Amino acid sequence: MNFFHIETMGDPNDESLCFLHDVVEGTARDSARYSLGKPLLSVYPKEPKLFMSPESRGMKLADLLGNTEGMLVVSKALRETIEKHCQGVEIEYLPFTLYDHRKRVHSQDYCIVNPIGSLDCLDEAASGVQYGSEGSVIDIGEIVLDRNKVKDAPQLFRVKQRPSQYILGVKLAREIYDRDFTNVLWTELRFSDSPRDVT
Repeated sequence: MNFFHIETMGDPNDESLCFLHDVVEGTARDSARYSLGKPLLSVYPKEPKLFMSPESRGMKLADLLGNTEGMLVVSKALRETIEKHCQGVEIEYLPFTLYDHRKRVHSQDYCIVNPIGSLDCLDEAASGVQYGSEGSVIDIGEIVLDRNKVKDAPQLFRVKQRPSQYILGVKLAREIYDRDFTNVLWTELRFSDSPRDVT
């Protein structure tokens, strides 16, 4: 039973890759929903458009499109793999048309994966979770899982204390690795009852 934290920014060192700085056109007022795991379908445009921005000139497409908005943006093939492993899990799959810097259609093969809700999965003490005076989380030192809390976890979920963070289960991660999906970077997470790697 292993879990992995997926990096929604992809590979920040490859400037040839398409990297997004905006949400879907017409959803800016509700942009927090993308990273909080709240439903978007009711406010999602009928003809959703997402534009590349001048901050990043890369146009090369990968199976995961890095972005600054905490969105999980994936190719059709990666979406199908996620769906295969997440049957019965409440997830919105929100397709859009990707436009290049000159506002020309660049691809229609991508969607935003929006797992609804989150999972209480952390060992808060081991993770160094700090709460502010109003009860909101102000810092997490490290994502450290409580083994008992993830016994029945789905293959893709958000962290309750930091819902902008996405976690993959080992079955989904293994297929992503075996199929060599591009620009998918992750870090294996430790459990609080496992020894810390000091190497």
